[in-house]
Amino acid sequence: MGIAQIDYNEKEILGVLEPFTAKPGNFEADEQLAAMAIVKNKLVKLGRSDRECDIVLNQASVSSVHCVFWAIRFDDDSVPLYYVKDCSLNGTQLNGMSMKRGQTCLLEDGDTITVPNVAVYRFVARIRQTTHDLVEQLGFRADIENWHITSKIVGSGTFGHVLVANNRNPINVTHQSTNYAVKVIKIKPNRLDEEAKILLKLSHPNIIRVYKTFADAGGNLYIFQDLITGGDLFSYLATSDCLSSVPETEALLIVYQILQALRYLHSQGIVHRDLKLDNILLCTPEPCSRIVLADFGIAKNLSSSRSRMHTVVGTPEYCAPEVGFKADRTAYKRFSRAASFEQHGYDAKCDLWSLGVIAHILLTGISPFYGDGSEASVIHNAKMGNLNFTSSQWSIVSNRAKNFVRRLLEIDVHRRFDSSSAFEHSWIARHKGQLEKIYQKRIVQDVDITFNVEDIDQKRKMSDTASICSAYETRNKMARVQQ
Repeated sequence: MGIAQIDYNEKEILGVLEPFTAKPGNFEADEQLAAMAIVKNKLVKLGRSDRECDIVLNQASVSSVHCVFWAIRFDDDSVPLYYVKDCSLNGTQLNGMSMKRGQTCLLEDGDTITVPNVAVYRFVARIRQTTHDLVEQLGFRADIENWHITSKIVGSGTFGHVLVANNRNPINVTHQSTNYAVKVIKIKPNRLDEEAKILLKLSHPNIIRVYKTFADAGGNLYIFQDLITGGDLFSYLATSDCLSSVPETEALLIVYQILQALRYLHSQGIVHRDLKLDNILLCTPEPCSRIVLADFGIAKNLSSSRSRMHTVVGTPEYCAPEVGFKADRTAYKRFSRAASFEQHGYDAKCDLWSLGVIAHILLTGISPFYGDGSEASVIHNAKMGNLNFTSSQWSIVSNRAKNFVRRLLEIDVHRRFDSSSAFEHSWIARHKGQLEKIYQKRIVQDVDITFNVEDIDQKRKMSDTASICSAYETRNKMARVQQ
């Protein structure tokens, strides 16, 4: 059985969808159809529409886009996570069990995906996780009340580990269960981690949702939360050895969603303090995806009596000058607990500076203060506010977008936007109605309009801003927004 030719080299292929014919008691390979490769951050769509889909099934019971497949791989050393999402009216089955409409499920090697009475595909993973007793090796509990923790790892680092978890809901026996994530970190005895305390009080479509926390006798804190399936913004932009830009309209919707999250956080007295590409997640790796802020490990809950912070924390590349990183430090510690007594402290506007760095990267693929790449160079350039809008990458970006970035990357804190005033800038305000419509209909409800052909036809009649959701058709072609 051959693989459909779409200019992928063998190293790029992370998984394969093999077509099968259902026979009583078994499946036989369907030699009339080609297998379909799954590569990093590229959606594979199956459905009736030959304009939208990679795999076309021309039967009336098949939706225009029936289901979608993709793989997320954070780096060459990690095991990919494979997903299928049902987008149909008549249903998709995973291993013989129906998926809910709009549900996203993890795929395992050997899983079967069925379009009832039409087609069967078997998923083959090219890269598989070899450790199946990871929970035991790490000393974690596998079962906590109605939660079960698997050995499938989402990510790990100095903060701890993130694994896939399932909720054993006895009511839901006819549909595929929903996958969740559990973040496991070390804490001191009898102490609920600050991150957990903050997240438990928050409820917003652009902020990671936490369902339960649990501390075991071994000092492990388990934070059960949504599994966000589209990877992080860094991986999304890292299409090659360097970061790529996105079309300006796509960047606008991403920035708009981050601003929505920041305005909510700041209204609750919460400052994130480590906003960066790695901590911004996508529900699907495509334009018009819902954006979710995560990793609140160094977030701060400001009491009414204390409105400023003095601890030097965060990641220098994204940190505002007033946070206090020193360009002449000989050793770099990502989470420094040393206080800077030479400054007056900083407030929630440090998050807006970080957003400015993110917006700069989205629009150009370049970090604004990177310099020679050294930490000292980054810190020095940020303190000087050295911005260069004359490079070729900025030539197709609107003046409004440039000015918006400049107002976020303002070294004078008093002149920098806060999370409310940023909405009043013309780059956002002139598209307010369209952005709000997209946000309410597509983001808050988490319904992806790219899966509906009729919506796409209507969308193409809208203005530049509304066309964000079809930007995948011109993924690397930045279109100038009207000046």
